[in-house]
Amino acid sequence: MKKIILTLLFSILISSKTLACDLGKYTIGKELSSFEEEKKAFFLTEPLKNIKSITLPIEYICESSELDATLISLFFMDDKVIRIIFQNQLAQNRSLFKLANKNYKAGFRKNERLINNNEPEQYGVEKNGIYYLYGNFRGINENTGNFLEMLEIVDKRFEDVATEEAIIIEEND
Repeated sequence: MKKIILTLLFSILISSKTLACDLGKYTIGKELSSFEEEKKAFFLTEPLKNIKSITLPIEYICESSELDATLISLFFMDDKVIRIIFQNQLAQNRSLFKLANKNYKAGFRKNERLINNNEPEQYGVEKNGIYYLYGNFRGINENTGNFLEMLEIVDKRFEDVATEEAIIIEEND
C-alpha cells in the first residue's frame, strides 16, 4: 500500500513539474511592450504588412520541462498578441495537448480511435472569440518517423485580416 501511495505522489509531483512554467503573459491581447526581453534576445519581424512576429524556444521561458524543444511564435497586430503558435517536432508526449487543456482551458477531448490507429488528430474549439486549434501529425509511408504537434490560439477578430493580407501578397508575387 505504501508503495502505491508513494508512486502516486511521485507521479503527481512529476506531472505538476512537466508544465510548471509561467506562460501567463503568452495570451491573446497581451501588449507588445510586455515582451521587451524577448525582443532583445530574438528577432522581431514583420511577415505580413502590419503584423509583427517573434519566435522563441520554450526553454527561454521554462526550465527543463515536458515542453522542451517547443517553439513559440507570437503574432502582433496593433501592438497586441493576436495569434500564438506552439510547435514541437521532437517530443511525442502530447505535451501541447496537455498545455492547451491545463493552461489555456481549451477543453479538448482525445479521440482514442484516432490515437490507437496512429491517425492524425485535429481538434478545434472556439471560446469567447478565441479559436483553439490542435494537431498531432505522424508521418506514414516515406514520412514514417516524422512527427509534428501544434497548438494554435487565434483571436477570431483578426483571422480574416491576416488571411486577406496573405492573399494580397500572393496575388502580387
